[in-house]
Amino acid sequence: MAAERPPRVMGSGKVWTIAPGADFLGSLARTLAQEFELANRPDALAEAIIYVPNRRSARALTLALFDTLGGKGTLLPPDVRTLGDLESEEPPPVAEAALIDLAMPLSPASRLGVLAKLVAAYFKQEYGRVLPPASALASARELSRILEQATFAEAPVDWSKLEVLAIESELAGHLETSTRFLSIVAELWPAWLAENNKADPFAYRIQAAAAMAQRWRSETPQSSVIIAGSTGATPSGRMLMKAALDLPQGLVVFPGLDTDLSGKAIEAILKAPSHPQHTLVKTVISLGLTPGAVKTWPEDTAAPSRAARRKLVHEALAPADDTADWRETLAELAGSAGATQVEFARAALDGLSVIELSDEASEAEAAALLLRQVLETQGARAALVTPDAALARRISARMKRWGIHVAPSAGQPLARSPAGSLIALCAQWSADPADPVALSAVLKHPFVSLKRAGDLLDLHFLRGPRRWKDLPALTALIAVKDKEERKPAFAPEDQTEAAAAVQKLIDILSRSGADFSSVETIGVSEGVRRIAALAEAMSETPLPWAGEDGAGASKLLERLDEMGQYMEPVRPLDLAQLVGTECAGLTVSMGEAEHPRLSIWGPLEARLQSADLIVLAGLNEDVWPEKTPPDAFLPRRFRSALGLMDPDERLGLSAHDFAQLACAPKVVMLHAARREDSPAVASRWVWRLRTLAQGALRDDASAVLAGDASELHGWVRARQSEQGPMPAGGVRVEPRPTRRPSGWPFRLSVTRVDRLQRDPYAIWAEDVLRLRTLDPMNGPMQANLRGTAIHKALELFEESGGEKSETRLLTLLKAQLESSGTPDTDWLSRQAIWEMVAAWYLDWRIGRDVSGGLHLEVNGKIDYLIAGEKFVLSAQADRIETSATGRLTIVDFKTGSSPSDRAISTGFDQQMPLQALIAQRGGFGGIAGATVEALEYVEFKGKPKARRIGSGRIADMDVPSLTQRADEGVQKLIAAYRQPDAVFASAPRVQFVKYDFGYNLLARRAEWTSDTSDGEGGDE
Repeated sequence: MAAERPPRVMGSGKVWTIAPGADFLGSLARTLAQEFELANRPDALAEAIIYVPNRRSARALTLALFDTLGGKGTLLPPDVRTLGDLESEEPPPVAEAALIDLAMPLSPASRLGVLAKLVAAYFKQEYGRVLPPASALASARELSRILEQATFAEAPVDWSKLEVLAIESELAGHLETSTRFLSIVAELWPAWLAENNKADPFAYRIQAAAAMAQRWRSETPQSSVIIAGSTGATPSGRMLMKAALDLPQGLVVFPGLDTDLSGKAIEAILKAPSHPQHTLVKTVISLGLTPGAVKTWPEDTAAPSRAARRKLVHEALAPADDTADWRETLAELAGSAGATQVEFARAALDGLSVIELSDEASEAEAAALLLRQVLETQGARAALVTPDAALARRISARMKRWGIHVAPSAGQPLARSPAGSLIALCAQWSADPADPVALSAVLKHPFVSLKRAGDLLDLHFLRGPRRWKDLPALTALIAVKDKEERKPAFAPEDQTEAAAAVQKLIDILSRSGADFSSVETIGVSEGVRRIAALAEAMSETPLPWAGEDGAGASKLLERLDEMGQYMEPVRPLDLAQLVGTECAGLTVSMGEAEHPRLSIWGPLEARLQSADLIVLAGLNEDVWPEKTPPDAFLPRRFRSALGLMDPDERLGLSAHDFAQLACAPKVVMLHAARREDSPAVASRWVWRLRTLAQGALRDDASAVLAGDASELHGWVRARQSEQGPMPAGGVRVEPRPTRRPSGWPFRLSVTRVDRLQRDPYAIWAEDVLRLRTLDPMNGPMQANLRGTAIHKALELFEESGGEKSETRLLTLLKAQLESSGTPDTDWLSRQAIWEMVAAWYLDWRIGRDVSGGLHLEVNGKIDYLIAGEKFVLSAQADRIETSATGRLTIVDFKTGSSPSDRAISTGFDQQMPLQALIAQRGGFGGIAGATVEALEYVEFKGKPKARRIGSGRIADMDVPSLTQRADEGVQKLIAAYRQPDAVFASAPRVQFVKYDFGYNLLARRAEWTSDTSDGEGGDE
């Protein structure tokens, strides 16, 4: 292998910087290729070691080195590592000897598990209560964040000062409690590590860096060691930089260091942690240098406009106090460039556009259009950068309209992936396998093979109040479901298939051991292993472990297994919550191929990357920059006393990432005026950039800031109005359907005749669209089910041969209500009321004349010929009594209030008059046509009463008059709705609508009427 030839950059200096906005990795690769003559010596860098910040930049640098050859020849690439390699459990071979004597660090999952265990023990000892595992882990994450920040400190944190600071500061009670809680990191955590011979994973970074530096000093590498793209934000990173500079061929290349800083500016920057240059300046000084001593990378020959951009962006990102006097600032910047303020501002803003959109949807549309436009230029590349994952996914979805697939590089939450969602659902289901919501969700998952059975169970057997305790009880309920419903919507074979599917689920749960409903607690590790077995048994092989999301699901379970080894047993529901929380916190790439010319990056993935167009989106305050999270346990003023890093340093690093991107040759910045339906504020960086631009350009600032993207608003409006021109009369939101089969309606029950008057749209949706409402799962006891149960109890009570006693009636009522889903507690709380109602009913029935016969729940119908088409009017009467004279009395039981005579006289409550009409014509089976003597309501409720229609003061309420009007009315009604231009409107007379028939949301009533605020009901 050929020996390395030292490159000329090392002869000129060992510390360099590549200016902001430059193609960092491309420039680095081109210069190294030229200096090492890679075209002629492909192995010249084979033994070199190059450190870059992350894996994406490592891959990009390797590819950039290959690109320098122009597709010709071969290359033996260098060993490109991420600075995180020293944290991995399998360090690269060159590091093995350096790390051999160090205690192994805990994995991130094990660290959280141990901290959660310590947190739980602390709460139990201090407060005598058991902390839910999800809460313990949340606290453990906060402690882990504090431990990580402690490793960023220049010197070891002296936690012993904490108690003294708490006493001297006279803290509020809750803050004093919080500082006591930090004894976990100050005392319990170090003691646990020492006892178990484990290393703190954060402290291990420093130990590993020190070991590597010592290794380099004792056995000096003869090949190049280059650290490129790091700001030196951590002590371990700065330690490696110092060690690399002591090597013969060591090199450090900073990203975007401002080498023109004056001594006064350096002092100000060191006092401002949020400044984009703060960390870089600290690092350079720690290396014994000043920013002015750092050389500019040889390839960096910036045009004057790019130099002006860098100065303007650095000034815009400086702390607010430093940019307060913007007039003086502009004068200094323009003077340093030898130009007027207007010339300087125009040069700085050349190629930069700042656009405000109305909301996130418009912002996503604009970003997608910008990316799409780039593809019109052959070979051009574009990248969208945003920290808002939801916005990134939104933009990715919009690109698919053009058949362009650009997946966000940050991936998506594992919980949103098929494999991750199945694991979370199985965890929830295992806590209570008979829970209808969890059961239906699992069966409808795309990986599960029982989809048809899941649809059957969902539609017909899992709706309404839960009436089963476990899966065997559900199987028994399915077997008798057809006997409970008057008109079952399912076939007998559907019952058989559904019952067989439930039995199969029972077998799967038994084999996997994942039915936790009968256990009080279970170990986390054991629980997740059983959940994994359950997910595997429910899926089609090789799911759910195949693909990138399958690998992510495996990683999730391994992580939970590691945590669980240190945690106490938990309740099944707590385990489900733990799995769901961890699943939502992990991200996974779905393995989609990267687009060759377009990218969607987060700020971390975008580091050191470049493209012909950079689109920076989500530039709103608290989004980018992200709001500094508050300390959960540590008062901020304690930080400097303890030696912890200032939280604003992270803001400074974010500002540096932004500056690197904002200085690219062509940049478009996007922000929204509203986010999540609330007014939003543009990022502080955008505000300061606008302020400087307006100070220099005055009235021309808006046009200059729009730049090449000035037409973007018009593009967005055009895309959003592509559906076509607005109709001349506007768009009618209220549905007014008229289309239906000729001669419809063909058949209606007497109750649906009333509904046709009140809500024609509901009848149209049911019969024409063939839609039906579904009860919610685990819902409260429905009034209709309660009424059906009471009707059934009364029917059974009146059967011949049964004892007509209060005890028997109460027994029947209780049994029917319980079978319909009424909780036992409800019966017990109302038992005295039921006893009173039962006694009243027995008294009422004693005086009934049923010597001519009694018929219960009897069906009937009559036929009409209306507008040349047949129409069938049907009914089911609760009770028809035949007296000794052969006259009929029709009784209707109500579990609520009955219609008043006034309501009946208006024609909107025609159930009873229409039943009388059918009875007079002999339409009820087994009952000869006869005179109807009376129509009565019996209110079977807390204050029971019986009422005969027409007993009030309203005239013409006798049965003959009622039936005559009902006969004429139903014929006119059906004839009217059979007219071709008949409109089936939604509740046109809302004052007569007692409740939502289930179709208000479909009719979108909340959008066009104020009679209901949410579209979910009318008058109660």
